[in-house]
Amino acid sequence: MANFCKKCGAPLNPTSKFCTKCGAQIVDTPPQQAPVQPQQPVQRPMVQQSYQQPYQQPYQRPYQAPAKSQSDNPMIIGLLVLVILILGVVVGYYMYTNAGDNGQANYSKIEKQAPGSSGGAEKEQSAPAGANLDDLVREKDSIDTAIGELANRINSHLSSHSSFRGYDGLKNDAKAIIDRANSAKDRLNGMNAADNAKKEALMNLFSLEIDRAQGLYKGIVDNQNGGDYSLGFQQGTKASYSFDAANSSFNANYK
Repeated sequence: MANFCKKCGAPLNPTSKFCTKCGAQIVDTPPQQAPVQPQQPVQRPMVQQSYQQPYQQPYQRPYQAPAKSQSDNPMIIGLLVLVILILGVVVGYYMYTNAGDNGQANYSKIEKQAPGSSGGAEKEQSAPAGANLDDLVREKDSIDTAIGELANRINSHLSSHSSFRGYDGLKNDAKAIIDRANSAKDRLNGMNAADNAKKEALMNLFSLEIDRAQGLYKGIVDNQNGGDYSLGFQQGTKASYSFDAANSSFNANYK
């Protein structure tokens, strides 16, 4: 309750309902409440969220086939030499067989056209020109086979070795073929052949066989000295092409 009258200001009895001086009704004044401070919003600490990058598939480089090493090139060249030599042998054998059949047929015709001649005359007439060169013709074919076999051995060596260093067997065999072809050529050059055209054609074939063997020999020697054997083998391959063409013509004309 109030201690003083609000109307006249006289002191009040705490239990009085009316002022004893002015008679004003005493009204209890509710205690003033302290102003309520507006509640400040609670600021929650901001939680910093870590940034996550969207998932990206790792970059994968496109597949690239491994580059061929330079060491494969000589092997390819060697295989080409082998294929060419095999083709030369097959074509030569085919031409030799056909030429032999044609020669036998011509010989039979000559015998039928000379019914009244003696046996000795028939034999002399049917003998092919340059018959005394037959041994050298067989030697030419044998040397051709030897070169093909050597080329096969060279390719077999290259399939398991990268060079010819320390392997003199193939080199010595190539040199032996060169000497053999030169010897046959010298024998032919000193002969008086019945057919000079056949002799010259056979001389050319021996020269080409020498070039073929020298190409193989050069490739091996160059490689043993630290160089590349492909140049020598290419020379041998070129000579093989020329030999195959000349040998086919020779077989067609003289066998």
